Amino acid sequence: MGVRADAVLRLGMMLMGAGASGYRVIRGMKRAARAVGFEGLDAVVMVTTITCTFHAEHDFRTVVAHQGRVEVDASRIEALETLAHRVRPPMSAGELMAELDVIESGVRKRWRLWVLALAAACACAGCAVLNGFGAREIALVAAAAALGQTMRGWLAGKHVQTVASVAAGAAVACAVYALGAEAVGASEAGFVAAVLFVVPGFPLFSALIDLARCDIAAGITRAAYAMTLMAAAGFAVLLVGWAAGLNPYSEVSCKPSYGWVLAASAVGIAGFALLFNSSRRMALAAVAIGTVGSAVRWLLIDATSAPFIAACAGGLVVGLLGFVVARVAKIPRVTTTVPAAVVMIPGPAMYRAVYALGVGDMAAVVQHSATAAMMVLSIGAGLVLARLLTDRDWALGRPIDFSHYR
Repeated sequence: MGVRADAVLRLGMMLMGAGASGYRVIRGMKRAARAVGFEGLDAVVMVTTITCTFHAEHDFRTVVAHQGRVEVDASRIEALETLAHRVRPPMSAGELMAELDVIESGVRKRWRLWVLALAAACACAGCAVLNGFGAREIALVAAAAALGQTMRGWLAGKHVQTVASVAAGAAVACAVYALGAEAVGASEAGFVAAVLFVVPGFPLFSALIDLARCDIAAGITRAAYAMTLMAAAGFAVLLVGWAAGLNPYSEVSCKPSYGWVLAASAVGIAGFALLFNSSRRMALAAVAIGTVGSAVRWLLIDATSAPFIAACAGGLVVGLLGFVVARVAKIPRVTTTVPAAVVMIPGPAMYRAVYALGVGDMAAVVQHSATAAMMVLSIGAGLVLARLLTDRDWALGRPIDFSHYR
């Protein structure tokens, strides 16, 4: 029993380490457990720890495993999900281990550091356009985000703790933007777009989806992890912004036209997708569904719809289209829907709340925090509603049936 349990647990740890939601981890482990001959599996998944009990006839074995580092890797999620759908009983633990060895050694980072720096530049520049900044601000945002991502990626390559690398990347991006804005006379407020590449969209939306299905352990721990990263980035931006005298309320340009909205959404989504180590196919799929979702959101806003309703509708469209694209392209839905939805996260409101906290403006703290929280919850509600409408097993909370394969 021990060898088989170790093989199944390894699959779960690899999925968890790649940023998969608790539901995906448990589903993958149960499929693998059924394939290697277990009669049941109970598991509790958090952001860095898995506790599970394996059942075989009258025996059981409880195992706890922990790993200290978590990162988002859409390509590894795809490979592990494909394996979890492909396993069939009878399967030996050695065969499962061999499959996992291939994935662990073969699925590596797709993109070099300079490509990821360019991706961060595109992601933040797209968000700058959507937030109404002018040409000078957009150029500065792109340059600052590229250098900030370079710092974050370099530190991550040295195995520095994630919180420290995120804070350092945000600080560098903010400092570069401050220097550039002083040199060319750009709006100081652009720094709130230059640091959006550190927003933890994957764990944030995964937490909301886990909470929606009452997976409290996974949801709360992932939400805490996401909030920790945002707090680290926010504190770094607060310190640099205070030292440079940046004001996130400076004047910005008018709202972009629909053509610019579509173009900026596509560029931003593509950038975020590459930061998540997505393949070209995943990135193109995310761009296709995310651009449509963003267009729906903006159309509803122009039709005087409440921003929260528009955000929910955009998330719903992204989720529904993600279901169709995932079926056609044979890729996990989360690898397309999350990059498509991240571009709608109100990053400027988050950083304005941090700025207001730093200057002691509690009314502004409450206003911007509530705005950011409601927008994120609205987008998440749209994704959850799409999942309820398109995934019967998820909607009914049905576990994997060990008595037959489906």
